[in-house]
Amino acid sequence: MLNVRKPARRFAVVASLSAGVLLSSAVTATADEPPSGGAEQCFPNVICAGANSGGKTPAPGSTKPSGGGGGGGSDSGPQLCSYHGVPWACYDPQWGWFDSGVGCYFRELDDPPAAGDPAWENHDPKDGALYSKVCPQTGGGQDGAQIVFLANAPGGAATALDDSRAVEEAKRNVAFGQPVGRVAPGGTAVVNSPVWLWADNAATPPPGTAAVRGISVTVTPKLVESYWDFDNGLTTTCATAGTPYDPKYGAAPSPDCGFVFKTASGKQKDGVYTATVTMKWEATVVVVGGPNPRTFKIPMKQTSPLFTLRVAEVQVLN
Repeated sequence: MLNVRKPARRFAVVASLSAGVLLSSAVTATADEPPSGGAEQCFPNVICAGANSGGKTPAPGSTKPSGGGGGGGSDSGPQLCSYHGVPWACYDPQWGWFDSGVGCYFRELDDPPAAGDPAWENHDPKDGALYSKVCPQTGGGQDGAQIVFLANAPGGAATALDDSRAVEEAKRNVAFGQPVGRVAPGGTAVVNSPVWLWADNAATPPPGTAAVRGISVTVTPKLVESYWDFDNGLTTTCATAGTPYDPKYGAAPSPDCGFVFKTASGKQKDGVYTATVTMKWEATVVVVGGPNPRTFKIPMKQTSPLFTLRVAEVQVLN
């Protein structure tokens, strides 16, 4: 048996409200977010370069854009539809899209029954989809949503779904590399001495694009910051991905992404800090064509695999 929530009685009340009241309450159609360790013996005027990569990789999904991706939307206001002269929100977050031709809301089932279930009425799932149908204007569905099969998405749902799919596809087409955290000194850093930080494989990728039924979307990322987390509450941010260390720089601090540890790592597990770097991007999304052309911004991010860094107290060499 299909479990569909009963529609709220609010429809009967909404129908009697003016268009002005509906405009303020309708939902927009698209929105489219410690003791010292064993220090390497490096002279004070030279930083030992390299990095100790390894450890565990974050669980699947942890490096996807903020899922990736949370989006923004235009502030063009809610869209209204009408049926027999009465205004209705074109989209309702609970009941779906309003079809002005029949005065009903349609929402595709998130978890439809398997093929062969009576609800499909002998239709093949590949030929269409099941929708909950609520008709507040005509009285149908007032006490429970009706489940219907439709070969094509009704009303504004088709173009809205195309819009959403184009945006999601363009976001997926942004070919981010997975950043790799690097540090210098790479063997053992020293408390109160400059540490260089940079991320390999973190170049800005080309824009991601997609086109679906006349709707074109371009997603252009721009780096906002690199966020370094050494665990134990030690973090820092940089405006860039950092500059790779070269021995010619000697003991100079990094010009754009460095850190100075005040505490050795001796009390940490295995005597090391376990770290990640997360590249945080702000992407500009431009939607051209369709019912809702717009420009908005969304956050995106990529996180490195775990890497480790040993930090020791200063050891004076005689």
